[in-house]
Amino acid sequence: MLDPSSSEDTGGETDPEVFEEPPKKPSASPAGKVENSSRAAGKKRQSAAPGGAPGKGAKDSDATGEEEERKERERIQREEEERKIKLQIYVFVLRCIAYPFNAKQPTDMARRQQKVNKQQLQAVKDRFLAFLNGDTQIVADEAFCNAVRSYYEGFLKSERVSRMVQSGGCSANDFREVFKKNIERRVRSLPEIDGLSKETVLSSWIAKYDAIYRGDEDMRRQPQRAHLSAVSELILSKEQLYDMFQQILSIRKFEHQLLYNGCQLDNVDEQAAQIRRELDGRLQLAEKIARERRYPKFVSADMEALYVEELRSSVNLLMANLESLPVSKGGPDFKQKLKRSSMNNSFLDMGDEGDILSKSDVVLSFTLEIVIVEVQGLKSVAPNRIVYCTMEVEGGEKLQTDQAEASRPQGWSQFVVLNPTTNGPKQAEFHRMVVPKNSQDTELKIKLAVRMDKPPNMKHSGYLYAVGQRVWKRWKKRYFVLVQVSQYTFAMCSYREKKAEPQELMQLEGYTVDYCDPQPGLQGGRVFFNAVKEGDLVMFACDDEQDRVLWVQAMYRATGQSYKPVPPSNADGYCKNLQPGNNVPR
Repeated sequence: MLDPSSSEDTGGETDPEVFEEPPKKPSASPAGKVENSSRAAGKKRQSAAPGGAPGKGAKDSDATGEEEERKERERIQREEEERKIKLQIYVFVLRCIAYPFNAKQPTDMARRQQKVNKQQLQAVKDRFLAFLNGDTQIVADEAFCNAVRSYYEGFLKSERVSRMVQSGGCSANDFREVFKKNIERRVRSLPEIDGLSKETVLSSWIAKYDAIYRGDEDMRRQPQRAHLSAVSELILSKEQLYDMFQQILSIRKFEHQLLYNGCQLDNVDEQAAQIRRELDGRLQLAEKIARERRYPKFVSADMEALYVEELRSSVNLLMANLESLPVSKGGPDFKQKLKRSSMNNSFLDMGDEGDILSKSDVVLSFTLEIVIVEVQGLKSVAPNRIVYCTMEVEGGEKLQTDQAEASRPQGWSQFVVLNPTTNGPKQAEFHRMVVPKNSQDTELKIKLAVRMDKPPNMKHSGYLYAVGQRVWKRWKKRYFVLVQVSQYTFAMCSYREKKAEPQELMQLEGYTVDYCDPQPGLQGGRVFFNAVKEGDLVMFACDDEQDRVLWVQAMYRATGQSYKPVPPSNADGYCKNLQPGNNVPR
């Protein structure tokens, strides 16, 4: 009897035992499974026997396709990673260009002096000898000639200078400094001359020395100076630098605009605040490393202390560079102070513990422009009479406008600059004037425009309700101004009318500002925010949600806190619930 799995031909005869065996379900008999699978395998082997190429080719093509797909996925992932890295680099470049607080400007660069060679030394000797022999057109007195002769004999002809020049150790500036030192001693020993200072003599002698040293090179140096001026014009502007790095890093223009707006590069205050937050984070990291002793692996244990000290010194240098910047270009010069916090006092050494702000440090200076447009309702004056308008600020002199006829009391354009401490409307508006009781001008109105420039150190201002534990101890509406004294010092100040100095102030260092819910029991104000510090809590409120957002953003930049306040999602609900007649939500 043949095995059921055999593929050999039986000549048409059937095994009776196999034929008479009742059929069984494949799932019920393991032998059936083996039989079916064996027959299927036999069929596959028979079909693949004639060449075997089609099955093998299908497998190879499938494997090749999977390999190509895998490589394509890896390529896309690699390009995406490179794209992210380029975007990160571009953001870094954007911030460096927008606010280069730590960059040396071209004027700060040390000019590289050209070394004097043997041929140039011989040419200089010949020029000074020609001057001493009277072969030049440079006019000089006997004292200057004696100084040049001493310089020529004692310095230029010395063997020591020749050796220094041969070794490349002398520059033209060195020669000039030696001559300058020599004549300074000589001029100090000269007697005083009425009407001629010794500084004038020194500058004159230096100018003559330069003329002798250059000789006939002045005319030949003109093209070189023009070339240097052309090079100075090649200093790229910020926009040109942006374009250049866009091409280098393959950044599209719309991506630049999105990143520019997202980083708020046009906001100098935000850039400075971001730098302060980053430096504060570095200080915290250095403190954590020193406290938990999580140092990198060093050869010697002594290098651990040096490592932390280098971290401190690098952050101190960056802070000093930032602190050295003026508050704003063209702004008033304020005394830059920095009060150290309890966390950073082991790292910073920029001020004393007693460096706190006084009221005189935050005095604001305003320029107010008033334009008188027209006057209406002027009846008590004859039409042909000449009239004008006068104005004054308390404590200042009286000023007046141009003159005009009473029949045409308009068209005045005299600008008056004052120095008040309050804000005024920017558009021209009519104001009713106070008139005597028996005057005919009962409806006298004057139309004027008031435009005031905000001082550069004034970051935000407006009316707020406030109450605190140390300052502003009574819930009351006050006029507040956020003042920046230096790059690291901000103050929240409250002012009274007609007062130049603040009534009360609070230095914002160490505080954390955030939005908060309306506080029960405080009457006044619709939306609230607070400033919290260990041992102090100051609550603020205003009447407008947008005004609250502006205040929180300005104070967030000033405090340098790492936590960024997020406006509550139900801010609109607050406004609806706080309409007149509604109860204050808890």
